[in-house]
Formats: sequence, C-alpha cells, structure tokens
Amino acid sequence: MKVKQLLTRTTGALGVTAGLLFVGSPLMAQVKIGDNPNTINPSSILELESATKGLLLPRVALTSTSVAAPVTNAVAGMHVYNTNENDEVQPGEYFYDGSTWVRLNSNDTYNYIEGNGAPTGSCPAKTIYTDSDEDSGTFGQQWTCINGAWVVYKSPTKTAFFAGFTQNDAGGAKRGVISRYGHIVSMRETPAGQGKSTIAPGGIIQLLRGPGIDAGYGAAIDLSDAPGNPLKYRIAIRPTVQGGNGGLVFHTAASAAAGPVARMMLTPSGKLGIGVNFVAADNIVHVNGSLQGSEADVDAAGLAQGTSALSGYRFYQEGVRVVNGVNTQINRAQIIVQSGDTPNLVLTKRVMPAASEPFVVFRVNGTEEGRIFRDANGDVRFPAATSDRRLKENIKSTHYSIDDLMKIGVVEYNYITNPKKETTIGFIAQDLYKVFPEAVTVGGDDAKANPWRVDATKITPLLVKAVQDQQKEIAALKAQLSEMNALKAEVASIKAMLGNAAQEKSEATISK
Repeated sequence: MKVKQLLTRTTGALGVTAGLLFVGSPLMAQVKIGDNPNTINPSSILELESATKGLLLPRVALTSTSVAAPVTNAVAGMHVYNTNENDEVQPGEYFYDGSTWVRLNSNDTYNYIEGNGAPTGSCPAKTIYTDSDEDSGTFGQQWTCINGAWVVYKSPTKTAFFAGFTQNDAGGAKRGVISRYGHIVSMRETPAGQGKSTIAPGGIIQLLRGPGIDAGYGAAIDLSDAPGNPLKYRIAIRPTVQGGNGGLVFHTAASAAAGPVARMMLTPSGKLGIGVNFVAADNIVHVNGSLQGSEADVDAAGLAQGTSALSGYRFYQEGVRVVNGVNTQINRAQIIVQSGDTPNLVLTKRVMPAASEPFVVFRVNGTEEGRIFRDANGDVRFPAATSDRRLKENIKSTHYSIDDLMKIGVVEYNYITNPKKETTIGFIAQDLYKVFPEAVTVGGDDAKANPWRVDATKITPLLVKAVQDQQKEIAALKAQLSEMNALKAEVASIKAMLGNAAQEKSEATISK
C-alpha cells in the first residue's frame, strides 16, 4: 500500500511518512491512505481508499458495557471491535459514548423461542428465550444463551422500550413483551392534526380521526377472528348519523368486500338506537325489530303460542319482510307475555284515579275508540267503548230483530287446553257468524295460530233491539188485552141487564 502526503510531495521512506503523519506538522492538513493518493475529498482530514482491503479496528475483550477497560483513558467517540461474549456484550463493533460502550446495529441472526417460566438446562448459541406465561413471576423477561447456559438478556442497543417489565433495554428484539413509561403517540403526517393514536399510561387509548381524512368515518377500531375479513366487527364514530350530530356506531361486515354495515349506535346525549340511524328527542331507546326477555333457551314461537315451559315476554315489531325475494310491508306489532301463576299484565298508579280517568285508552288513526275505567269499588273491570255521535255517520235503524236473536245458539262446552275440563257457556263462532257476523272475527286454517273469535260486547245492541221488539209486542198485546177486557166488561154489563129484565118479567107473571 502506498502512503502519500498529498500536499508535500516527498519521496522519503515509509518511516519518514509515518513520522510526518503523527508529528502534527501544520503542512499536513489532509491525509489519504490507499489507492489514488493524489485525489482526496476536500472535506476529509483522513481518507482511506481500497477496492480489496478493509479497515481493521482494534480487537479488545470488553467485560461490561459500563466498564471502559481494557481500553485505557477511553474518550467519547472511540471505536473498537469486541471479541468477548457474556450477558452484557457480544462480539461486534462498539463505540464509547463517554460513559458506556454502545454496540452498533448488528445483523446477527437469533433464534427466538417462548416458554412458560424461566428457561432451564443447556441451550444452543444465538438463542433468545422469552417467558410468555402471564401468570409467571418472570412474564416478559428474556434470556440469551452464552457458552451453553441461559443468562438474563441485556440488549446492546438503546431504544425507547424495556424488554418485558425489566429495566433492560428492548434493543432489536422482534418478539416478546416490551414496555415503557409515558405516552406512545402515532400521528398522521398529512393532513396535519387530523389523525392521532395515543396509548396513555394508566390504561387509556385515545383515537382521533378528523373530517380531513374521511368525512364519513371518525376514529374506529376493527375486530376480527377471520384473516380474510379484517372488518368483521367495527366500532367507529360516524359523523353522519343522528341528523348530522354523529354517534358511536357498531358495525358488522359479512366480508371485507361487502364492507361494514351499521347495526347499533350510541348518540352523544346517551340515546341508544338499534337498527336505526336516528333516535327522536322523545325516546331514549329506539329499536327497529323485536325485543325478548327470557331464559336463553326460550324461543319466540313458544312465547307467542303459550307453549314454552318457561316464562318470558316479547315486544314484537316487523315492518318489512322478504317474501319470495321481494320486500313485503308487514306493519305488525305485538306485546307477548307468558307467565306462570302471576298476572301477565300489571298496571299500577300511585293514587287511585277518578272514575272518569281511564287505565287504558284505545285509539285508531288519531281517534279514541275505547277506554277501560275503574268501577265504583276501585276495580278495573269494565271496558267503555267510544260512542260519541260526533264521531259517527250513516246512522240508521238496524235491520236485526228478535227473530235473529232467537236463531243464536247458546251452548255449553269446555276448552281442550283446560286440564280441569271446566264447563263454559257461550257461543260457537262459526255458528254465530251465520246469524250475526258483526260479532265474529274470522280466523285462518290453523286454529291455534289464528282461531275464530267472538266479541260478546257486540251482541249487546242485538239484545237491546230484541228487547225493544219484544216490548213493542208486549205493548200491542197489552192494548189488545185492554180491548178484550173492555169487551168483556160490556158483555158482562149486557148480561146483567138481560138478567135483570128476565127477573122482572118473571116476578110480574107470578104476581098475576
């Protein structure tokens, strides 16, 4: 190798050149060692150039990152190649930062393994073991194999993290637990101030996703157990729901391609919506669908039919149903309650209402159709139907009469579902329908699901009409009877007169 002082073209021996290098002559502002000695970078004080040779650093055997020895008078910036290996240092290049030896980044390949608890027994070189047992007292701690034995791993690289829950630096570890004190913040560079994720000490995660990133989605968390569908469950802020006031929305996605579908939301004012994207001011909860309260194994059909072995209730609502692939409007709502020995429905008031205050009111299309009041004893028993003339039209006398009433059959029977076979007196809906269909609701083919029904209260007007007809007949009969009685009195009077005349004639004959 040629050694050349570039500014002073000397042809002296190598020793003279070396002397010139270390004497510190003011003439030696720049030095180059190696190939092309006449060309040197103007910003360098020392330049090495070779296509076949490298720079060999001093080989030293360090014992600890905190001990300068065996280097004497170590100063910040010194570089060495360490040849020793223990729990603190491994073979490789180190520099001294003024207080400790710091290993430069290494491409060493390690075999990372995990286990439950601290490792035992012999081990292969270049192995790092992590305790992954959360119930272990050394959970998250790491060990490395030195000379066939496990020693606590101490990372040679300074990072922002500890290895596990120890005070050892995490270094370049790619597996196992890492920890730190303080916040961890990930920010979006552009648009500035619109995106940030913060892990705060003390168990708080803060997410910010502003409208500058996506006007339709705020901060979100995606949860999934399907590798092909990372959007299976999404919890996100949606600024567009609740009339633009936004809300926290829970989504599901059948597939990643289909995308998230909103299922439930919580508004800023604490309102809950299920199956809707707006909850009105009068509501605290709005559900588009049915609600059921029961044991887990009680099905809806069992409650609806009264065949369930356990009690429960169901608020049933159905707006649209898919029939043969077509959305069909259903508009159905029911309250279903199945109970054992307790009442199915209990209505309470703190104070007994006045007789004119109803417990139940029935309305149809804005018009009141009936009420349920309490009676004089305070018991709620008698329904009161609306009968205001102002709500009626096409008023005329009915064509039904006592003759129709006489055609109605009154029978005794018991219900098949009544285990005691108790006798009931009433009507048969199908028979009554032939005479007075207004009191009958026609059912379907399934008697259990949709039976024929009789509204006995609708027979009351027929009874009144029959009594009126009967009273007319009685009045007519009374008139006829009165006439007959008058005739009888007249006949009796005539008979009396005839009798008296005959007697007088007889007495006159005798006297002669």
